Amino acid sequence: KYWMPAMADAPIRGYNGRHEWFWEPGDESHIYPVKDLVDMYYQSVGRNATFILGLTSDNTGLVPTADVNILSAFGEEIKKRFDHPLAETNGTGYSFLIQLKNAQTINQVSIQEDISRGERIRKYKVEALINGKWELLCEGSSVGNKRIQMFKEITAKKIRLTIAESIAQPQIYSFKIYNVHFDNTVRN
Repeated sequence: KYWMPAMADAPIRGYNGRHEWFWEPGDESHIYPVKDLVDMYYQSVGRNATFILGLTSDNTGLVPTADVNILSAFGEEIKKRFDHPLAETNGTGYSFLIQLKNAQTINQVSIQEDISRGERIRKYKVEALINGKWELLCEGSSVGNKRIQMFKEITAKKIRLTIAESIAQPQIYSFKIYNVHFDNTVRN
C-alpha cells in the first residue's frame, strides 16, 4: 500500500577497509574509486533504496578537490549508463511490451513504479522473444522507486515485463531497456 524506502549510506572515504566519516589530511587513498561507487549505486538505488553518500569538508570548510573529482566522475558514469535507454514504456496493467524496429543487444533493464500510489508489485519477470520463444532475462519480488537488473547480453526485438503478483493494479512509471558498455576501469 505504501512505498517504504530503505536507506543505504556510506562515507566517500571508506576504501581499503577504512570507514571514515571525517576528513583527514593525506587520506586520499581511502576515497572510494568510481568502480566501487557505481557498484554501491546498483546495490542501493538499483534495489529500491536511497543512496546517501557521506561527504565531509576539509580544514578550509570545502569538500576536498579529490572528493569532488571522484564525485564528478561517478556522476558522469551514471549518466553514461542511464541517460540513453534503447527504448521505454509506461502505463497501468500487468504486461508491458517494448517492440524495437530492429533487433538490438540489451544487457540491463530499469523498472520504476509510480510510488505516489504505493509499492504494489510483489513478483515480476522480464523476458525477450528469442527465436520465437520467450526467454527469461531476470525476475524479482519488488520494484518500488527503482529496480535495475543486469543480465547476459541478448539480441532481440521484443522485451516483455510481466507482473505476476501485486496488491493492486500495477502503475509502471517507466520500464526501460539498455545496452551498457562496460570497460576495464569501471565494472560491476
